[in-house]
Amino acid sequence: MRNGEIALEKYVITKTLTKPPEAYPDAKNQPHVQGTSSGSSTGIAQRARHPDELEKERSNLMVDIEYYLSQEIHPVVSRLCASIEGTSPARLADCLRLDSSKFQSKTTDAVSNDPSASLLSAVDDDERYRGCEPLRLSCPCSCTFECPTLSSLVLSSTGESLTELQAKESSHNFWHTLHCPKCPDDSDGGRITAVMIANQVKRQVDGFISMYYKGIMTCDDETCNFTSRSLNMRVIGESEKGTVCPNYPCCNGHLVRKYAEVDLYKQLSYFCHVLDAVRFIEKLDLKLRIPLEKDLARIRLVVDLAASVVQKIRDRCAYGWIQMKDLAISV
Repeated sequence: MRNGEIALEKYVITKTLTKPPEAYPDAKNQPHVQGTSSGSSTGIAQRARHPDELEKERSNLMVDIEYYLSQEIHPVVSRLCASIEGTSPARLADCLRLDSSKFQSKTTDAVSNDPSASLLSAVDDDERYRGCEPLRLSCPCSCTFECPTLSSLVLSSTGESLTELQAKESSHNFWHTLHCPKCPDDSDGGRITAVMIANQVKRQVDGFISMYYKGIMTCDDETCNFTSRSLNMRVIGESEKGTVCPNYPCCNGHLVRKYAEVDLYKQLSYFCHVLDAVRFIEKLDLKLRIPLEKDLARIRLVVDLAASVVQKIRDRCAYGWIQMKDLAISV
């Protein structure tokens, strides 16, 4: 395309007018409407031309190769390659010699089109909870720090091989001291209590729940980026009601939830994972459990309250339950 080896007729985009061009209220945003008139040279839609115009004015008009690659080819190739491991919109943009930074906002799950599959298919916890927001705790001194998982304490206590950075982090692990890492060690004001942890966990969980109930919808076409809380009840073809992008026909994408139920459940599960004092001790060999149980017994007095708070909220999440009546039918 960039070498000019593609015939002009290959660039023709065919769309049918359902009414006279002057009857379209948003004609300036629809290239196939603009192509019926002379147009201007301001916007993409207004740069649409009939092939005959390029034949007559070959010296003045040129095919916008970047538009065809980014708007016509890239979205289609991205959808076709969505299930191929190792691909992403940004990677495909690089292959097309486009600016990949414009396609970083939308990532594709190469494992499955169902985002909930990551909760089941990922064996490693780091992979399973990738992308989750960390648990942040605040100290009375106004300092905020990220709370590590209890597994970091278990790792440092078992004497496993650690890198220099991991060894430094484990020696200052929050769970060793239950003290703000940014406050002086001899300061009583930096001590974090069980009630403080529980209240801050509850506040952050409420924030994620609020984000879910905002119901923000976004277009799955990475070139559109349309975002709204209002549903478009228009139905096109076999698409479900409320999923058609309002920018249709300029955009053929579908509206999806920006923060879906699987995202909320995954975040709640991650907080349970951070505060899980039992799971990690059960995964250890019997010889390693005994020296750790005493240390974890002290920590459980602090984390059990916060863990029970987030577990109760997660148990109320309908996403984690199966309705048996939906699996069986009466004969």
